Amino acid sequence: MVHQPEKGDAKAVDRLIQDICSRLAQNKRVRRNLPGGGRLRIDRPLPFLCVYRYPPDRDDLGTVDLVTTEASYLFISGDPQHHETLIKMCARIGATLTEQFGTFLILEVWADDGDRPEGDDFSPPAFRIVTPDRGRMPTTIDAFTKALLQVKNEHLAASLEVREDEPVAPPGMPQIVPPGSVDDPAPLRMGLAVRPFYRSRGGAVLYPIVLRKLRRRLAVALRKTFFTFTGSTRDGIPHYHTLGPTSFVRAAAIVDKQLCDVAESFDYLLQITPTNTQIAWNEFRNSKYRDAPLLRYRPLPHNPVELKQTLFQIPIERIEDTTIAHLFWEKQEELDRRITSLRDAGTPAFLFGSVQIYGEVEPDLLQIACELLTSFPPTKIKSDAALIDAHEMAESARQEINRYRRTYPGFYADVQIRDDIASGMMVSQNRVLVSESLRVQRARQRPLLHHEIGTHLLTYVNGTAQPFHILHSGLAGYESLQEGLAVLAEHLGGGLSPLRIRTLAARVVAASMLLHGASFLDTFDRLHREFKLPPRRAFTTTLRAYRGGGTTKDVIYLRGLKDLVRYLSEGHDIEPLYVGKIALAHVPLIQELRRRQVLLPPSVMPRYLTSEKARERLAACRGKSLREFLGVYGHADGIPGQ
Repeated sequence: MVHQPEKGDAKAVDRLIQDICSRLAQNKRVRRNLPGGGRLRIDRPLPFLCVYRYPPDRDDLGTVDLVTTEASYLFISGDPQHHETLIKMCARIGATLTEQFGTFLILEVWADDGDRPEGDDFSPPAFRIVTPDRGRMPTTIDAFTKALLQVKNEHLAASLEVREDEPVAPPGMPQIVPPGSVDDPAPLRMGLAVRPFYRSRGGAVLYPIVLRKLRRRLAVALRKTFFTFTGSTRDGIPHYHTLGPTSFVRAAAIVDKQLCDVAESFDYLLQITPTNTQIAWNEFRNSKYRDAPLLRYRPLPHNPVELKQTLFQIPIERIEDTTIAHLFWEKQEELDRRITSLRDAGTPAFLFGSVQIYGEVEPDLLQIACELLTSFPPTKIKSDAALIDAHEMAESARQEINRYRRTYPGFYADVQIRDDIASGMMVSQNRVLVSESLRVQRARQRPLLHHEIGTHLLTYVNGTAQPFHILHSGLAGYESLQEGLAVLAEHLGGGLSPLRIRTLAARVVAASMLLHGASFLDTFDRLHREFKLPPRRAFTTTLRAYRGGGTTKDVIYLRGLKDLVRYLSEGHDIEPLYVGKIALAHVPLIQELRRRQVLLPPSVMPRYLTSEKARERLAACRGKSLREFLGVYGHADGIPGQ
């Protein structure tokens, strides 16, 4: 453990600086505590350093967080007793890295409330760039200006000025790099004065949500600026994201595990799945479809209040990386909603919680669903059609898992036949659950494997290979993309039939009727009589919508497919979607973390993508809307599975 110098310990300061520079010369990262409660973090040798000094005579809430987002930062007390240490450290670090890069930039950030408008605390962002070196880095200043002007506080746009005639230091503090001659190899200097709209006037109250948003936006602006600055100093930097932190620090690892522990302490889908589906169907059929079923559910394995206490004790605010923190904040909020929803199961409030998690039925999605139900004629299953039972399905699932394991040894899962789930097949974490009452056409066997194992289980396995545990339990809102990918997998494998399309469309109609106050019997009757679903399928579809007290969960299959088809039609690659359980909205963030080498590529890709026919079908998805993809208007070549 490195000794941290105290006041006046000049030799210890010299040893600390020598140790820092030695590590940088060996291309090693640096993490050191500094005198005066400071810290130095350099993720790897880079030609820049962000600096912040605490004002010695007042609080400065939130400002230090504006520099700790970056891969190379230093913060320290602005007390005069630490100034010599700061000057010496910055000079030696600058000289060491200048030898490697040919140049070095010190960017200091401070808060400036002087020009804040009178009145309401809600004010627009304002920045002032201070540098005497504008002529030596004009493109860098231009890039910084352009990026900062993209920062907003809600709808209020930023203002900005560039000054060359001011000291590069917070008011009342000396400059870190004293002015030198033209030939002086001192680092380039830049200061950024930020209006602290992230706290109240006078600085007594911090606005954490405002600060959180500013940190993310300013981090992007800083990295774009450093990317421009480094353009002539080093090859092999393909994107500004690569200049962000690359390490997954201990604080993030702790939060990730704690969030994952809460997420995996309950299985939301299993909790709202009735345990008496077969009995309920028999009773409903015997009543000649006149008595709504009484459904039973598993007891909650945890006290919701205690789960929430655990959830909100997770210290996400300690994470410096704004992208990782954003993903964790999102997940914490979603887990809060899910726990509340489970607490309300069996009551009218459950539906409101479900809408918060899965959303309502969009009018255009309902219209597409109705078109699908009327465009595709009802299809009856032939009485002599070959059926497979739960045991054969379970064995085929084990064989499929073994095929994947030959490609990726970490592909493990337990296949279980259960008598307490609906008549189907589902994945819960690394378990494949097959209903004991399952009976499906043999033609559905392969599509089911692609859906459950080639998508849900595969993304779980890929998530386990990532530094984030939360990528296998699922980021916030991941289910819509999961189901969109799973339905697409059925299509790419050649098994998305018109019958299956009608089932997905019927789920949207059932959810819409639920939201409009229709009863279980009314919804069943419409699906059965108007849209010609067989009684058992109409019952199952209705039950899925009304389970737990009512849920819009089943909307995500068609919505997820719709959003995924649009994503593909815009020319995006499908490979990033298999990195773990993510939402489409997370793709830019996931790609950023991959560029920063925080995340890894998917460990294994779906087997069906190795098929030439599947690749042809995937290419054919490009440039199509959902209607065109599903052949709603009778285009024979647009109907999957035909």
